[in-house]
Amino acid sequence: MYIGVVEEDSSGYPDCTDSFINQIKNAINEGTRESTHINIKTPLVKLHKNEIVKKALELNVPLELTWSCYKEENEACGVCDSCRLRLNGFAQANSKDPIPYKGS
Repeated sequence: MYIGVVEEDSSGYPDCTDSFINQIKNAINEGTRESTHINIKTPLVKLHKNEIVKKALELNVPLELTWSCYKEENEACGVCDSCRLRLNGFAQANSKDPIPYKGS
């Protein structure tokens, strides 16, 4: 299983750390049959947001289909921690975030 957690987010979202994911993985595997071994991959966990944006642009990831906001559903709020980290990552990557934000 792959998950896109990023430790840079962990100040507000402690479940975004390698440590947490490893502990969850261990708990899942402890509670299931040995033949049901689950592995959780975190390819982005040590990257900074701007590195993720740059890599996504290189790979032609449809970033307009991605979402980070924890407050809104139709347009990102632009002010929550997750939005600010995302917007900062795009700015540092010299790119414009393609998702809609309230008031823009």
